[in-house]
Amino acid sequence: AYGATKAFVSHYLAALRHKFAKLGSRVLVLDAQPGFVDTAMAKGDGLFWVATREKAAVQILRAVDHRRSHVYITRRWWLVAWLLRLLPDAVYNRM
Repeated sequence: AYGATKAFVSHYLAALRHKFAKLGSRVLVLDAQPGFVDTAMAKGDGLFWVATREKAAVQILRAVDHRRSHVYITRRWWLVAWLLRLLPDAVYNRM
């Protein structure tokens, strides 16, 4: 369910981005996908690559300043996302 929800949100944001572009608007639609950020929600054993809230905020603000459409927090999470995209659906769905 998580993967489907994440994909739905990303596609929805892409559609909003497209709509604003067609309207000639300069509204920025940023798809920020965080890994583990040190908050009350991300508590547990075995977490790795945990970012501080400050580091996550800086990376998101940097993405806004550079008018990016997508950012992984922290940037090393793009590697995980890239690897997951390479998996066949049958393998991904069993995870």
